[in-house]
Order: sequence, then structure tokens, then C-alpha cells
Amino acid sequence: MSLQSTSAAILHQLADVVGQLTNAEYARPVNVLSGNTIGKHVRHILEFYELLVGCTQTGELNYDHRQRDLLLEADTYEAIVRIGRINEQIQQLDLSRPLLLEADVSAENMALVQIPSSFARELHYNIEHAIHHLALIQVAVRAAFPMVELPENFGVANGTAKHQKKGREALSTKSEE
Repeated sequence: MSLQSTSAAILHQLADVVGQLTNAEYARPVNVLSGNTIGKHVRHILEFYELLVGCTQTGELNYDHRQRDLLLEADTYEAIVRIGRINEQIQQLDLSRPLLLEADVSAENMALVQIPSSFARELHYNIEHAIHHLALIQVAVRAAFPMVELPENFGVANGTAKHQKKGREALSTKSEE
């Protein structure tokens, strides 16, 4: 499986879950998210992806330059449309291209560093970042929206899913003995 197909699978899962929520549910503060909403987590995921696909012209990326588009936090239709658009753009990326990642490494004062990277490395980062937020969304869904059907391994890192599968297979083999 390629990075682009892995990303597509994650975005498809996200769209599936978002599509099961009403706008009111999507924007409802959830206690287990410290009062944040599923919509805020979706916005955060998508804005990271949008910055990556948007830097193809300049080759310079800074995740701190997010727009924080409040429509993405409130409108499930807009989120699903943007997920589709992002996925299309990701499929067109030349992952071998280098890029320059700029990051502020200080919370107190400007301490910008520039880090050589590539579209492949940053797509991998976006995948891992998305999985982390999907895990938080999973907790919120289970706590507040039990009617939502979560895709298998939603919010579970691929390595963890493989490890869990091996564990289940080992238990199954032991019980057959």
C-alpha cells in the first residue's frame, strides 16, 4: 500500500464518520474532548493536509499558517467536500519532491527553524497526525454518539492494528490446542 492510498483510506474513513453526524452533533462540545468538538478535530486534520497540498508551488511548508476555517468546524457537507478535494490533490503529488519545512520551536518567542523534508515525509506525518486525531474522534463518538458506526481500525495506527491482529491470532491458536 502506498502513502497516497493509505492517506485515501484514512480520509475515506473520516468522511464516512462525518457523514453520519448532523451539523449539530458535529459542532456539539463533547466532555471527553475537554469541551471541544468533533468538527474542530476534523478542521485541524484537514488544514494540515491543505497546507501540504497547497505548498506545491513554493516548496515551503509551515503548519502554523493554518487558516482555522470555522466553516469546517460546523458544516459536515463542507468537510466532506474538502476531504474529497484534498484526496484528489494528494493523489497528484510528486512525493519525491523536496520541500522546506519551517517551524516555530518556541512558545515564548519566535524561534523559526528550517528543516529539509519531502512531500513523502510530510504526507507520512499527515497520516500519523490524522490517525492521532481520529483516535480522539473515536473516543468522542463512543461517548456521545453511539449510533455512529465506526470503520474497522478507525483511529488505530497501522502498526498497532497489525500487532493486535497477531495477538488475536496467537490467542486463537492457543484456544484451539
